[in-house]
Amino acid sequence: LADEPTGNLDPETSNEIMTLLKQVALENNSAVVMATHDYHMIHNFPGEAIRCEDGKVTVLDTKELFE
Repeated sequence: LADEPTGNLDPETSNEIMTLLKQVALENNSAVVMATHDYHMIHNFPGEAIRCEDGKVTVLDTKELFE
């Protein structure tokens, strides 16, 4: 469970954190539940995302966030 894991971090450190979270999830066959305002950080993260925007909740594959 991660609440804004890359908030206030520089891009390099943010990428390192996201890589670490992805690695831990894959090695342990587990999910990562994350709250973030920077959805660009999850672009290469596998799985689904729940987006809450303008009072609507949508479940998307992380790649669909950019379509």
